[in-house]
Amino acid sequence: MNILTLSGVRGGGGTTTVAGMLGDALHTLGQRVLLVDLNASDLLRLHFDVAHGDDHGWVAAGLPSEWRRQAFELAPGLMLVPFGRAAIEDSGVSPLLHGDDFWVRALPGLAGDFDWVLFDCPPYPGRQAPALRFHSTLDVRVVRPDIAAHVLLAQIGLDETSHLLINDFDPSRPLERDVVKDWRRHYGARVLPQAICRDERLHEALACKQPVTRYRPDADASQAALAIARWCLSP
Repeated sequence: MNILTLSGVRGGGGTTTVAGMLGDALHTLGQRVLLVDLNASDLLRLHFDVAHGDDHGWVAAGLPSEWRRQAFELAPGLMLVPFGRAAIEDSGVSPLLHGDDFWVRALPGLAGDFDWVLFDCPPYPGRQAPALRFHSTLDVRVVRPDIAAHVLLAQIGLDETSHLLINDFDPSRPLERDVVKDWRRHYGARVLPQAICRDERLHEALACKQPVTRYRPDADASQAALAIARWCLSP
């Protein structure tokens, strides 16, 4: 079983969108996939038409072994476990929960059912999830090639075992091209070879409550997600 942890250097970088479409792309390629939202904003569910007011979520599970009661089977071999913001709001439980500890304890029971478990992790500085990242097969930071992300990434650094996925890239903008060129020079092979370019159909897909890979399989972003999924599966 492979574990993929995804996080951004700041909020608004599109990590949740990438998690949804990459999980769906892996499933399209025949992989059994579990998607887990570790963000208190609880937005991953919206990409799969799960109502935000629904109180299902792993925070509502009493024990790690009970997560399946809070999950949604989106298709055979594809499952989603929302965060469960509504459950927190109803109970008054603090949202500052240790999701990484919860899921590390749940991991031994997942291997027989899934080929990939994707964790949509909170952005820096709340993104650490050290226990999960220690167990991950791939740790990926999702970044937009803007100056704010460039400065933040320079400040926090990129771990030797982590990779960089460039998202929402507009190659027509010289400054963005320069940022990407600098990252590729500085981080080398740790930058994923496939960037996700700006694509209005990503926003249309969310409005239709679907990952873009389902909404428009022919979209550039969908093809990029499939290329990244194949990269994940490569030896």
